[in-house]
Amino acid sequence: MASPKTVWYLSILLVFCCSLEKQDCLETPNVTSEESPTDGSQVPSREKREVTANLSEKILISPISSVLTITEINITTAILSEKIGEVELDITNIPAELIDVLKASVKYLTYPILISSVLNITEINITTACYQNSIGFQCRCEDQYGWSCDQCSSYGSCDDIIDGKICGCVNAVPSNGQFCQPITNLTACPSPTTPAVPSNISGRIIEIELDMTNISVTLVDVLKASVNGLTYPILISNVLNVTDVNFTTACYPNSTCRCEDQYGWSCDQCLSYGSCDSIADDSCGCIKAIPPDGPFCQPIPDLTACPTPSPIPVTAILSEKIGEVELDITNIPAELIDVLKASVKYLTYPILISSVLNITEINITTACYQNSIGFQCRCEDQYGWSCDQCSSYGSCDDIIDGKICGCVNAVPSNGPFCQPIPDLTACPTQSPIPVSTTKQTTASSTTPTTPSIPTTKQSTASSTTPTTPSVNTLNLQFTMDITFNSTFNDENNAMFKDVDQTIRDVYKRNMRGFISAKLNRFKSGSVISDFTVMTTIVDNEEIAKAKDDIVSTIGGKYKIRFTCLNNTIFGNGQVNEIVVANCKSDEVGYKTAICQENGTFSVRENNCVLKEIENLFLLSQTLVGTDLPGFLERLRNSTFNLLDRIVASPATISIIVDILKNVANVSRSTPINKPLMTNFLETAGVLTSNGAKASWDVLNTNLTKNENSVFLGTFETISNFLTNDFFDIETPSIILNKTSVNNSVNNSFNLNSSVLIDIPASEASFNSITIITFDSLNNVLPARNSSSLNDSVNSINGKVVLVKVNGTIKNVTFSFAVLNETLGNPQCVFWNFSLFGGLGGWDDNGCELQSDEDRTVTCHCNHLTSYSILMSPFIPDAFRAALDFITYIGVGISMGCLVVCLIIEILVWNAVTGNNTSYMRHVSIVNIALSLLIADIWFIIGAAISEYDQKNVPACSAATFFIHFFYLALFFWMLVSGLLLLYRTVMVFSHMSKPAMLAFSFFLGYGAPIIIAVITIAVTAPVKEYIRDNDGVCWLNWTESMALLAFVIPALTIVVINLLILIVVLYKMLTRGVGDVTQPDERNAVVVIARCLAILTPFFGTTWGLGVGTMTNPENLGIHIVFAIFNSLQGLFILVFGTLLDKKIREALTGMSQVSSNRTRTTNATTSSTSGLGFFRIRRRNIFNISAAPTYSTTGASETFINT
Repeated sequence: MASPKTVWYLSILLVFCCSLEKQDCLETPNVTSEESPTDGSQVPSREKREVTANLSEKILISPISSVLTITEINITTAILSEKIGEVELDITNIPAELIDVLKASVKYLTYPILISSVLNITEINITTACYQNSIGFQCRCEDQYGWSCDQCSSYGSCDDIIDGKICGCVNAVPSNGQFCQPITNLTACPSPTTPAVPSNISGRIIEIELDMTNISVTLVDVLKASVNGLTYPILISNVLNVTDVNFTTACYPNSTCRCEDQYGWSCDQCLSYGSCDSIADDSCGCIKAIPPDGPFCQPIPDLTACPTPSPIPVTAILSEKIGEVELDITNIPAELIDVLKASVKYLTYPILISSVLNITEINITTACYQNSIGFQCRCEDQYGWSCDQCSSYGSCDDIIDGKICGCVNAVPSNGPFCQPIPDLTACPTQSPIPVSTTKQTTASSTTPTTPSIPTTKQSTASSTTPTTPSVNTLNLQFTMDITFNSTFNDENNAMFKDVDQTIRDVYKRNMRGFISAKLNRFKSGSVISDFTVMTTIVDNEEIAKAKDDIVSTIGGKYKIRFTCLNNTIFGNGQVNEIVVANCKSDEVGYKTAICQENGTFSVRENNCVLKEIENLFLLSQTLVGTDLPGFLERLRNSTFNLLDRIVASPATISIIVDILKNVANVSRSTPINKPLMTNFLETAGVLTSNGAKASWDVLNTNLTKNENSVFLGTFETISNFLTNDFFDIETPSIILNKTSVNNSVNNSFNLNSSVLIDIPASEASFNSITIITFDSLNNVLPARNSSSLNDSVNSINGKVVLVKVNGTIKNVTFSFAVLNETLGNPQCVFWNFSLFGGLGGWDDNGCELQSDEDRTVTCHCNHLTSYSILMSPFIPDAFRAALDFITYIGVGISMGCLVVCLIIEILVWNAVTGNNTSYMRHVSIVNIALSLLIADIWFIIGAAISEYDQKNVPACSAATFFIHFFYLALFFWMLVSGLLLLYRTVMVFSHMSKPAMLAFSFFLGYGAPIIIAVITIAVTAPVKEYIRDNDGVCWLNWTESMALLAFVIPALTIVVINLLILIVVLYKMLTRGVGDVTQPDERNAVVVIARCLAILTPFFGTTWGLGVGTMTNPENLGIHIVFAIFNSLQGLFILVFGTLLDKKIREALTGMSQVSSNRTRTTNATTSSTSGLGFFRIRRRNIFNISAAPTYSTTGASETFINT
């Protein structure tokens, strides 16, 4: 371990200097380092020294390694300067002899060493060495360096005073951070008398054993060459020289020890331990053991002769090898890595290692980085991964040159790194995608032709690259907004020539692989240019670029304009033009859209598949049993890492279904154990999640494909080939139980309290049973049954359970817990894969309903497969149609009545709002009518949204929010009327100002409803429990979140409050009389308010009480009918009891009728201009209410006069 550390420390010095240049430092740095002793002791930091002053800036640099930390760099002004950099190295585990070698190597380097154009190293000196002993540290100085007199005194000298100035060793690491200083800079101090030393010269051979277990052969060779290139003798001190260093012996883990050149094992050692090569002269060069007595190989001249076998002739062959070295760069800054790359790149080759070994080239090929999900390994320039590695580990970039990828999603387990691109063989490429973008632009034209584009799936894992590129013909169009003339199609026509030449020029300069382009003809419909382009390469981006080029070239001349502009995916397009766009960079496939007249693109097809999933599909086509563990682990990880994108992509879901099908087919020859099945179920569970429901709805509308049946079929297949052991697997969406069966008693299996299976003992002719329970397979399988391909009434209302036994069974009972209690009419069904020509559907053949009670449906079947229950709304279709008719007609009548009510209020407003009570009464009735009218409008919108097979969740949520808000506003304005009545009867002589009453009324009437509505949607919408999901109706959810209570509780509470107010008011009126409990001029308003509340409050309360009944008892047809009738009469009741029965409103309407009649007679005798003025005079009429309130009577009279 010692020698590579030595080489590494020297490399650090050079790389550090280079990194300073890279950071734009123009002067030599002063470096302060810290040493971390291995024993955990703390070593004080050293003080920095520098030659120049004028300190201007400090840069802090993070650690370089565990033993070398650059804590500070001081930068001086940008002038030519010299600095002394001090570097501290940890040499704890390095033998002293190797340290001496390092010192000699540094000493005999040739200076200056050019680092860059502005940075040289003029000298490197080793000054100080600190060693740990039993009592602490000793720090010794090298030749020409010493400790000052005061440091020798302070820390204690551990040698003699030299030259009367200094000591060479102190008994501690100085706390002030100073190292040994040049002797010439030190002041003299008294020194003790030096004892006489006998001048005997002696030689000694020292043997050193190095552990090179983890060091590559290449680095060992470098170390040998470095030692052989040293110049001897090497002066260690004035009394010690190294005259020679030789490598003698190398022992390997296989217990063989080989000698270096000029060294060998003695004859007796060769015979004792066994020679592993030929005997040469007096020795052998290799033995089959490590001698326990310790001697290493000896110089051959010193060995005694022994018999040797005849030498085996060896032919010296010049050979070349490629050595791969892997470096851990986890904690190394990117800047230093760049410096290392640049340093390697600009080395001069060959580099002589020994007489028989040269380094001819060094290249950095591969860099592996860790990310959030694992590793990515990228290749450097001119290197790449082979096709099979790209497929095996997943490519994280595009295929290059049809041969390779530059990045894979793992560190290859087999070890090879990136290879030179010329050495890599081509890999299969997909056939070019033929694209047709036929466009038609008039409303009367036929439906645009969809481009003919193959799917991204490949039927085989690989294919040979065609020798001759295929020719693709593109039929394209663009529209010119000019009048068509048949002469345009004359090939000699100037416009024909111009357009033809432009098409040819534009596509030639924009498309690779261009062969030809030709204008075929002009067609009517404005003028449609129909042309053909032939090319060997079809690139949708190039097609779009050429289209834009045509518009910019001749668009102004021939009025070629885009309707859809600057779409980030599809670019530009003309009306009815079908545009094909590429997928994202990490996807394969294509997507198409049509440009609409409103200037937006409508997506027609999206076949984009994630590249990682596509690569897994290709691998699955050649999958064998031995590859299953790694493959399923990768599939599971990829599915979880890309979950959000997978569930939102129908094309990707379809590919994963095919992958699972291929895995199930492999299981026929390879039994599936618990770990393999766990990965399989967790992958499949992602596809059944609620987030994938919208994608499955898209797939299920395509009646030419049967992905849902294939998906369920994979479980039918793989469950037949599980290993013989029993096990349970529970994932978030799917539970598997494989267990034993008792043949002597009835067997009952309770699956998570949702499905109960009973098998009689007489039917238990098998010893094991496999049960797979799906929590959310209703997201995958449509509810179509054997009688209807497009069944929009039934719903899957129980868990789906698959049962497999290793035998036959003809008597089994299933009990399903229902999911939605509002549904009825249960059907016991199984999935029949053969229905509808292989599409599959639910079938009840062989199954019958036994009971439906206590939220549990029990079925009896005479065979085993995948089972569930279908249920539908309780109300039959015929009655539902009648209810819909009543509802829509009634709501229409209600809306008409509300509009009439608002018109009347506008006409008589000035006549009936003479006092505060009347004013607030009419404000309340107007807002009640307005709230109900808007709520009914949103009710119609919500009903229209619900009619679609695919519910638009955002639109339905918006409709539900506004229905909720305005129905609540209706009730809260009813509460305002009730509080106004209570205020005017209980607090007769209290007067609140009109602005204060308005502020309070609007805050209560609209503020409280908006708070309740917002809180409801904020709490339930994020968990997708805001709207009803079982019957398609746009209204508050009841079964999951009970969000409907946010309407029912406030509404019924207000009904109760208003009834209590009525009781109080009626009590006061009966005990005191109407005149005593009201102001005389407000008596009529109070009576009308009381009458409205007495009638409307019970009516509204009854209506919405019936609404709650339809939720809790949905099978009761009578409740539905009565609720529909009451709901449709709300507007009529407001018009009658809130407006028409008000005497003052009737009087005002009668007065207006009389005035209108008088005005008509007057205009017969006047000019037209006079009649106009008369109209405005009538509009400015004044109304006076004169009331006579008797002092001692409870009755009164009032009259209304109209002053025109």
